[in-house]
Amino acid sequence: MIYTKTVTAAAGGSAAVPIDVDMPVTNGVIYQFELYFPPGSSGLLYVRINDGAFAVWPSEPGEWFFGDNTLISFPDRYFIQAPDHRFKIWYYNLDTAYDHKFQVRIGQVTAEMFIASFMPGYGQKDLAPLLEQMIAIQEAEKNLQPGEYSKLFAGESETIDGNSI
Repeated sequence: MIYTKTVTAAAGGSAAVPIDVDMPVTNGVIYQFELYFPPGSSGLLYVRINDGAFAVWPSEPGEWFFGDNTLISFPDRYFIQAPDHRFKIWYYNLDTAYDHKFQVRIGQVTAEMFIASFMPGYGQKDLAPLLEQMIAIQEAEKNLQPGEYSKLFAGESETIDGNSI
């Protein structure tokens, strides 16, 4: 899954009073982080992402990302176990004249099989049943009728032959 959150930071912000907005995700492994500053913010827009009080991106307490026409992108391995998890995006805009947008993108895998590919020791005791389940789902997908495919891709079906996807 790729989660995105586009935020408009109002002009006239202050480092002393940053604003926060929630970014909901689910349980799984964050494997990719991206933060895009479109052209125009001139380094006056500052952003950081926290997990509660813990500084995640950037990980140094008190530090902030900033840029102008800049994409900050890197792989990561951040594990979340709570299904209703929310990151806190903190930001402020020192520009006194213009609002500026930024976009946070987070790539996350949720299925245990994929989590294990990013964290090799995760769930090894259950690897054989997971492989069998993955193969059964793949085989069931191969046999779907056209109408069933439409439901799957439209998000109207979350199971194939009783297996959660």
